[in-house]
Amino acid sequence: MKVSDEIIAKLSKLKIDNSISSYPHIKNIIKNQRIPVVFNEIRPFKIIRYRSHNETNKNEFFKSSEELSYRTDILNINKLGRANESGQGLFYCNDNKNQNTGITEIVSVFRGNKESEDEVLTIGTWDVKENLRLAIILPSNETIGINKEFDEMKEHFNQFDKSPEFEDLKNLLEYLANEYTLDIEKHNSNYKISCAYSMYIKERFPELDGIMYASVKSEYQGVNIVLWPEVVDEKLEFVGARKSVFKKVKHKTFVEEQIKESIGYNLENDEINWE
Repeated sequence: MKVSDEIIAKLSKLKIDNSISSYPHIKNIIKNQRIPVVFNEIRPFKIIRYRSHNETNKNEFFKSSEELSYRTDILNINKLGRANESGQGLFYCNDNKNQNTGITEIVSVFRGNKESEDEVLTIGTWDVKENLRLAIILPSNETIGINKEFDEMKEHFNQFDKSPEFEDLKNLLEYLANEYTLDIEKHNSNYKISCAYSMYIKERFPELDGIMYASVKSEYQGVNIVLWPEVVDEKLEFVGARKSVFKKVKHKTFVEEQIKESIGYNLENDEINWE
């Protein structure tokens, strides 16, 4: 049996283990591997991030960029996310070319709420002051052929080294990449492994600013980005927001209506002007 197969078997067993020790065990196993990471340096025109309103605040406006940025209420973050640990707020976002991807990620009908007819969202926009160095989660064999840009990066990666040791590492990397493609509801899965691998990238490669991966909710055609909070503070600059109502017109199809744009932003007070 390959070394990677033994590791994968153990990770798979721990993933379905409901004990409190399973996630730290997964994290330590991944931490002690030497896993190659592909990264890309990009400079998006804009970064956007969506926040949904609920019945209580759907008629209100978010008044600060802090309300639209990564979560700081860490005492209320009780579950693992695809990349974040419990008690950890990360900046899940999209570049300006993937606005529709962001909508599919946050509109609840794409998360199993079939009764949703309209949803109120506020979309924050940030300028990018410096290039972003992002780890790339390469497509798994299950999703190859959907996103051309990711496919090309994987093709180059596969040509990098043909040694048996590297092929074994690629087997493990394929397993980890597949964890990012799982729809939690459809596959009755969890985020233990993708989260642990995200933390591996963050801790092992401090020169990187975050992770880029294909969006599950857009059926892998769009791209999601997750940035570390310190990167948001240093490399992004909030410029404005818009509040919109997305109305359902047919199954999983929404149109944007009732758009309200912010007209200014006071950086000193972190105050969004909607008047």
